[in-house]
Amino acid sequence: MKVLCLGYSRTGTRSLREALLTLGFVHTYHTMDAAFINTRDCQTWLKWLRAKHDGIGRIPGRKDFDGLLGHCQAVCDMPAAYFAEELLEAYPDAKVILTTRDVDKWHKSVTNTLEVVDNSVFWATIGLFASLLRMPNRWNWPMFQKLHQVLYNHDFPRNGKASFEAHYARVRALVPADRLLEYHVSEGWTPLCAFLDRPMPEDNNTPFINQTSEINDKLMTMHMENLKAQGKRVLDICAYAALTWSVAQALRVVMERQNWITMI
Repeated sequence: MKVLCLGYSRTGTRSLREALLTLGFVHTYHTMDAAFINTRDCQTWLKWLRAKHDGIGRIPGRKDFDGLLGHCQAVCDMPAAYFAEELLEAYPDAKVILTTRDVDKWHKSVTNTLEVVDNSVFWATIGLFASLLRMPNRWNWPMFQKLHQVLYNHDFPRNGKASFEAHYARVRALVPADRLLEYHVSEGWTPLCAFLDRPMPEDNNTPFINQTSEINDKLMTMHMENLKAQGKRVLDICAYAALTWSVAQALRVVMERQNWITMI
């Protein structure tokens, strides 16, 4: 692990991920890895969130992080950033990037994107059916709900800004200045490459992605994929039930015929 990116979601972490991948930090882990690619990771993050916040279980250390992130050279976004102290202790030689954003703009962005999902009855229903149907992504909803509790006590309008500011103050207090880069994605490649000692890419445009419209489109795509996968699981269950019933009926007929022959 070479780079720890400890900024909150919606501060440019997705853009930073793409930038780090471009600079050769392979792989750079992001929340999207857990939500879309390795959905079982959400179970691990949920367990760790409960351990740190609720005192249930063991707080992760170097061995635990290596088990999940051992293939990565960088990690960013939540829920990883919540474990700032633990990650800093586990990887004392890693450089730290703190993605920054005006707190009011950040608050508005989260309100228009992540909060829509976190407070949605519709998404809660999808999460419930994912659990009932034993879907591979059944840990997504409980993990993100736990994260919402941990960060905002389920009241983002009231607690969001205070949570943001407290986290940033904590990271600044934990990390020596020569090991920390406070970075806004609008600053481009120059401070990023200088801090990481990497050459400037030939394409001098830093990726600027995951704007409000894009993340909402991404979430809608995830929603449709979830619905299709759950629909397929229901059809599979129905087909299995129908097959089981058919086999049982066939066996019943065979048994009745054998009993009739025996009686003769």
